[in-house]
Amino acid sequence: MIDSLNGIVLEVTQDHAVLDVHGVGYLVGASSSTLARLVVDSTVRVFVHYAVSVDVRSGSSEHRLFGFLNRDDRQLFRRLIEVQGVSATIGMSIMGVRTSAEIHTAILVGDESMLKGVKGIGPKLAQRIIGDLQGKLAGVPMPSSTGAMPLGNTLKAEALSALTSLGLDRSKAERALNAVLQERSGDVPAVEELIKLTLKNL
Repeated sequence: MIDSLNGIVLEVTQDHAVLDVHGVGYLVGASSSTLARLVVDSTVRVFVHYAVSVDVRSGSSEHRLFGFLNRDDRQLFRRLIEVQGVSATIGMSIMGVRTSAEIHTAILVGDESMLKGVKGIGPKLAQRIIGDLQGKLAGVPMPSSTGAMPLGNTLKAEALSALTSLGLDRSKAERALNAVLQERSGDVPAVEELIKLTLKNL
């Protein structure tokens, strides 16, 4: 069983990253919020959930790795996918829209609106998630917002996250962002200004 991977980020796409761990490239699925914090060529440790799904018709199986920047995120994801109707894909979507602490709180207070805002979740599934998990999360400490941040530029990660949330192509946004950071290496602006400068470079 794989608990975690520590390696160099080779590639980041819309739904997964590739980590080089001692010469082996691992394809790791992750939420959009996690992917936004990964910087290519930086070193990062991700906590892994290993999932196997079997096609009942063909009998073929699919093996997938899902990565998280801290154990709290992974634990919440595991609780979510225990709920009937919550697939790994839906679980990843939930983890991508809010922080673990916000999701934890929404479930405890019965905030269906937050869950219904996630693609693939209707009123019945939102109610089931809250009904199934409220009791289980009641005695669990609130997830921390800190975690194993990659050894990259935090400011860059925040700006890149905002740019991709606007619907921009990640690779193009990252290239433009790198150009701005290189130009302003001696005087790096605040994240809001960095986003504006990058948009002008696109």
